[in-house]
Amino acid sequence: MSGLAVIYERSNAPAQAGALERVLSRLSHRGPDGRDEFSAGPLAMGHWHFWTTPEEVNERQPLAVGGLPFRIVFDGRLDDRPGLLAQLGLTSADDACLSDAALVLYAYSRWGADCLQRFLGEFAFILFDENRKELFCARDPLGDRTLFYSLTDTRLVAASEAWAVAAAMDRVELNETAAAHFFALRAAENGQTFFNGIHELLPAHGLLVQDGGLRQWRYWTPESSHIRGRSDEELAEEFRSLVEQSVRSRLRASTPVGILMSGGLDSGSLACLASQMLGPEALVTISYVFDELKDCDEREYIQTIIDRYGVRSIQIPCDDAWPWKDWESWPHPPNQPEVNPYRLLKECAYRRAHEEGLRVLMPGAFGDNLYCGEEDWLADLFRDGRLREAARELQRHIRYAGWGATLRSDYLRQAGRRLLGLRRPRKSAPAWLTPHSTAFLSDACAWFEPAFELRDNLLGDHIAQDAAYETFSASRHGVELRHPYRDRRLVEFVLSLPAYQLYNRGYYKYILRRAMRDHLPQPILARLQSSPLFSLISRGREREGPTLQAYMTGPNAAWRKYVRPDWLIERSRIELTQETDGPEAIIPWLCVSFSAWSQASFSST
Repeated sequence: MSGLAVIYERSNAPAQAGALERVLSRLSHRGPDGRDEFSAGPLAMGHWHFWTTPEEVNERQPLAVGGLPFRIVFDGRLDDRPGLLAQLGLTSADDACLSDAALVLYAYSRWGADCLQRFLGEFAFILFDENRKELFCARDPLGDRTLFYSLTDTRLVAASEAWAVAAAMDRVELNETAAAHFFALRAAENGQTFFNGIHELLPAHGLLVQDGGLRQWRYWTPESSHIRGRSDEELAEEFRSLVEQSVRSRLRASTPVGILMSGGLDSGSLACLASQMLGPEALVTISYVFDELKDCDEREYIQTIIDRYGVRSIQIPCDDAWPWKDWESWPHPPNQPEVNPYRLLKECAYRRAHEEGLRVLMPGAFGDNLYCGEEDWLADLFRDGRLREAARELQRHIRYAGWGATLRSDYLRQAGRRLLGLRRPRKSAPAWLTPHSTAFLSDACAWFEPAFELRDNLLGDHIAQDAAYETFSASRHGVELRHPYRDRRLVEFVLSLPAYQLYNRGYYKYILRRAMRDHLPQPILARLQSSPLFSLISRGREREGPTLQAYMTGPNAAWRKYVRPDWLIERSRIELTQETDGPEAIIPWLCVSFSAWSQASFSST
């Protein structure tokens, strides 16, 4: 993923070259193919190059196209290029010689800011209009590429990462609102970051900076209509077609593309489809395996895909990659605290992908998000008049779980609410937060159970942050991550599905299983849950006890302002299992991570 940096002096004073250099220096991990800069009057633009699509290889940005009064720095990939070329009146001969950044310039020349409505794919860009003296910034609908900015009356500083923007500021302080939301497992409102005065341009938003002011707006919101009257088979066929489109779009690369594959439904589906698209060329897959921690190992499922599709499977033994191992030497991300306790697993995969010459890696991440909201299955069966099916499924659940569990179930309560026209009740703020934390949380913060909120789990700001979070670590190894399950077309389709396509007949991911029944090996299709990594967590707790204790018991630990110490001590004594797992299980990890990050980031300020 490329790196963008722009400084624009709104007072029309000359841009300071030293300020741009400080910002760019913090983005060097995004530029394995070098960097270029442009300065003229109040504008300074810089771009770290990471060429991953064929059309952009050897392109120099900031980019200007002859005859157009624009200049752009662009990070990302536009999908459906043939459709966009046709709308612009360009020929197929232009396809090979025009990069995605160049297409944005032509589209902006034709439609202005409305061009955003016509783009598919992942992107963030900053475009300067020399005639109007305007700076136009935009981010893709789902927010897979990032853009951060600091805006004052006299200056705009924008870059791909928050800490790069911070390099142009005299003093940086912790934003306690963002910290409180971090421990509440929510995204801070209005694009706030961990750094005071630095904001994130939200997904599906544009920002126009002019001499006299600025305008920020949301340019895309998916429709909320629901599909009705179509058979399960028709819906499964369209679902598979959309996943195929998404995978094919992400295979457009200047080097071979690999799949980060477990033995589960999501990444396994990507591997099966990609392998068929590549034809005789063997797909490369990278997987974690475990020789000692057998309950974590998924080799038996991985082998079924190897046998069927002949993929070249790279299997990395990871029994020694437990959480907190060599914690002090981890490549801690500078933009926010480390949120992934399995960082060492990821590091192994990215390092190996780089060694194999893979610049692009597709994980199955965020597949689970497509199937949240499954508790509405019974209510949607009633709504669509499928009463006989609803009665049959309810009887099945009563036989399996018993009357008590059925009466207490979320799906039955939700069906009752829907029939009575009631809204889902709000939950109180998490029990682990201190009064200091809750004071920073707005009343508008939605305290619904996140596992059941389909729209929020697909479009929420916290999901966009999760998707972009791995960028820092992957790009350090020269790897770009592309997420097929975060394709806009696929997300729009899933949002229109009735919930009984997400859960039906005792199966989660019902539509995926039907869509892939002729592609996935049967042992994977029949899986009801993935292999947990609880044993790896337990090993980390056992072997890194002193490190954890130092961060969790220190009287000056930064987390103490936000998390109740009594709650944390009690939680840290609980062994992590399928029954004790849940959102709160991550809080001890976040406490350790936040203390280490805040000490490194703000100790000198």
